[in-house]
Amino acid sequence: MRSTHCLPSYSFGGHDVFDAIPKFTKLYGKSVAIIGGETALSKALPHIRSVLDKAGIKVLDIIHFGGECTFARGKEIAQMASVKDADFLFAVGGGKAMDTVKVVAIELDDKPFFTIPTIASTCAATSEVAAVYTADHTFDDVAFVNHPPVHCFIDADILVEAPSRYLWAGMGDTIAKHYETHLSARNREQDYNTQLGLTLASMCSEPILAHGIQAYKDSQANKRSDAFDTIAMTVIFTTGVVSGCVPMAYNSNMAHAVCYGCVTNKETEENHLHGEIVAYGLLILLTVDQQMDELQRWLPVYRELGWPTKLSQLDLTASHIPQIVEKATSVHDIDVSPYKITADMLTKAIQYMESLD
Repeated sequence: MRSTHCLPSYSFGGHDVFDAIPKFTKLYGKSVAIIGGETALSKALPHIRSVLDKAGIKVLDIIHFGGECTFARGKEIAQMASVKDADFLFAVGGGKAMDTVKVVAIELDDKPFFTIPTIASTCAATSEVAAVYTADHTFDDVAFVNHPPVHCFIDADILVEAPSRYLWAGMGDTIAKHYETHLSARNREQDYNTQLGLTLASMCSEPILAHGIQAYKDSQANKRSDAFDTIAMTVIFTTGVVSGCVPMAYNSNMAHAVCYGCVTNKETEENHLHGEIVAYGLLILLTVDQQMDELQRWLPVYRELGWPTKLSQLDLTASHIPQIVEKATSVHDIDVSPYKITADMLTKAIQYMESLD
């Protein structure tokens, strides 16, 4: 059986990480279009400009991606002459900026692109998938590039200056990767790539269990530390490797399904971050799956970090349980599971969490 899989490539450090840019771009040409968020560009460009100038890399354009990853905006950017003419692209910012550039790259027949994440909240900077939305911020579809970004330049000096809530929520989404992939894969024969991803998936959870609290405190203080660096890499890189190795259907399960159920409530959707809600959903997964030892391992961490363990922490009440469960049991995220996930299972798990002190 023939298979092809490209693993992500990265450089990690402080501002000096950008010194490696010419080493990785030289095979692709001498001109770049830089696409990103307004704040992200203001943080990264001062550290990139001198490197590009010294290497003789011409910046053809600097483009604000538009605030949301949509197919329409991706196509619009792809039609810009400067973007068409550029030998390669730089994506600068958070997940939405990264994903917009992936849409652009797809439109331009797999144009090479590099990523520079400025917040440690998702694995978008190292993954092959783009989450695409409509202009009114409603989820639309996913799109896939043929390979991860050519290289990801991770500047932890920039990441640690970002608002700490991004790392806080990013950790919540990251730990779910371990438990959701293993739940989806249970009792199924796995090929090499999937085995690799499942083995690495423990590195989405155990470093956060050990160092997440300290990393979050250091993030709040804008202080780089070994703990912060470890967790930044866990969120940005490890999760991206796991996501790419395992089948798409393994990447999401109950934790995300419960998240989608919770955000049927407008207040929850508007006032809470995705990773925060997924972290709550993971508690429901552990309860439904009777991983009670794991639940007890994580609860002290949740309470120290301030992750939600109760509906009230997500602007929800017991009256919302039916709509949460109805949505959670209707999404495809739970299709690949070792057993049928029922409304009754989810309801009892939510009620169990509500009963804990």
